[in-house]
Amino acid sequence: MDRNSIIGLGLIFGILITFAYINQPSKEEIEAAKIKQDSINLVRLQNDSTTLALVQAEKKEAVIAAKGIDSAAKQNAFGSFASFSEGKDDYTILENEELKLKIANKGGRIYQAELKNYKRSDGSPLVLFEGDDNDFSYGFATRDAKAISTKDLYFTPVPAADGKSITMQLKLGENQMVEHYIGFLENQNMVDFKINLIGMNDIIAPNNNFLDLSWKQNILQQEKTHEAEKNTTTIYYRYPNEDPDYISETKDLKEDIKTPLQWISYKQQYFNSSLIGSTNFENAALETKVDESKKYIKTLTSNIGLTFDHSDKQSYEMQFYFGPNHYKSLSKVGVGLEQVVPMGWGIFGWVNKLLTVNVFYFLGKYMSNFGIIILLLTLIVKTILFPLVYKSYKSSAKMRVLKPEMDEIKVKYGNDMAKLQQENMKLYRKAGVNPMGGCLPVVLQMPILVAMFQFFPSSFELRQQAFLWSSDLSSYDSIFNLGFEIPFYGDHVSLFTLLMTVSTLVYTMYNNQMTGVTGQMKIISYLMPVMFLGFFNNYASGLTYYYFLSNLFTIGQQLIIRQFVDDKALHAQIQEHKKKPVTKSKFQQKLEDMAKKRGFDPNK
Repeated sequence: MDRNSIIGLGLIFGILITFAYINQPSKEEIEAAKIKQDSINLVRLQNDSTTLALVQAEKKEAVIAAKGIDSAAKQNAFGSFASFSEGKDDYTILENEELKLKIANKGGRIYQAELKNYKRSDGSPLVLFEGDDNDFSYGFATRDAKAISTKDLYFTPVPAADGKSITMQLKLGENQMVEHYIGFLENQNMVDFKINLIGMNDIIAPNNNFLDLSWKQNILQQEKTHEAEKNTTTIYYRYPNEDPDYISETKDLKEDIKTPLQWISYKQQYFNSSLIGSTNFENAALETKVDESKKYIKTLTSNIGLTFDHSDKQSYEMQFYFGPNHYKSLSKVGVGLEQVVPMGWGIFGWVNKLLTVNVFYFLGKYMSNFGIIILLLTLIVKTILFPLVYKSYKSSAKMRVLKPEMDEIKVKYGNDMAKLQQENMKLYRKAGVNPMGGCLPVVLQMPILVAMFQFFPSSFELRQQAFLWSSDLSSYDSIFNLGFEIPFYGDHVSLFTLLMTVSTLVYTMYNNQMTGVTGQMKIISYLMPVMFLGFFNNYASGLTYYYFLSNLFTIGQQLIIRQFVDDKALHAQIQEHKKKPVTKSKFQQKLEDMAKKRGFDPNK
């Protein structure tokens, strides 16, 4: 840059400085500008406040209008019950030694039922139901055509001084009230539930002759095996003075029952929630539905009619049972509720009621190890059955002694089945042997075997009782988890089932040797225990343990009997009997009659 350029830039800079100095505002002008800006800011602030006030006023008016509309809607929906349709959810706790109940002011109902002395399979508190999993309410129509349901209304709780009962109230007027009384009874698992309607005849529609009681419960899983619990969960019900009936556990069903019912029970594998009426329930519609999501076991629903006679004061007395499916405890309720425990039908049920339950109940007083109790039960049963086992063995021994003579007949008449059967029958008659003598004692033992099959999977006494490697005798024992599912077997290995199967195979082999079974029947006899291996793998370990012990005792009894039954002496006895005049038993006469009908005479 040359000298002329530097001089030019300096002159321009000097002119700008001089111009800025000459035109700068005075002190008075600066103060006046500040006052003007403050005034502008004040006006803006006032305008913003006014706008905010207007917005808030509009919102308030909208809220007031909405409340007005909401109040009108509630009045339109609930009529004289509108003031009870709003409230804050609140709860009251009632408890005794067995139960802890949570009572909700909304609906005036039992919100939660916990069994204090039991746990779920995972160790958490055993809660039968909670919150919306249990919907218990009733509805009716009013004179002004409103459909009212108690589940939408907020009751006022009035607890008793002792904390053992509570009254939930809807007080419409001086002489108009709805009350729910909830309190414990002497039986620790029983809860008194009473509905009192006072002055409601002036409110409930004159053509409304029933209160529509609805009881819907989502059954929560309590045990280890979802499938086993699903297959034992259903609704039981009882007609007055009759045996209870039930809805099938294996499929979704709905039943409309026109006959009055005394009680309805939501029966799970080891627990139940039951509603018992002091007066009968009318027009019951019962429904069971499996929860495919497996969040619940099933959903059980009952819609019941409670007769309303339009009197000034009307009460409905009911009782709840919340507790275990313990046969002796349920029988004390006195209304046949113990029959929700599946003991089996006919003779099988009688075996369980007269023998099995009483043995468990008696021994349980003196010992707590149910593995030992099952051992003693097996010993008692096998002692009772010993005469039959002895008779069966002796009959099989006679057949074994006669086998050489029967083989000779088979060689001689093998191509003529009619003649073969005829000659065998002659031999049986002369020897004094009943060919069915070995089978009948076994058949007579079957009721006990089947009774045990019914009893053990449903026995509450075995629930969560550990023995040896089994953590719960009411469920399967697992010594190894496979990590994958085998069809018809499962995803685990049950040691008691394996022992039962092996002992059955040993008994079968021993029995086949004694009876001389051959051919296809021998193959089938070995296949059956193997098939049972898959069938019993998921059953209660108490059952497979019992069958294992039963096989051991039976083998032991036969080994002992064998020491006292000499085949040679038995053969000599049979030969002596052949010399006696032939006398026909009723069974032999029946066989001969059957043979004659088929075209041949066994006496020829």
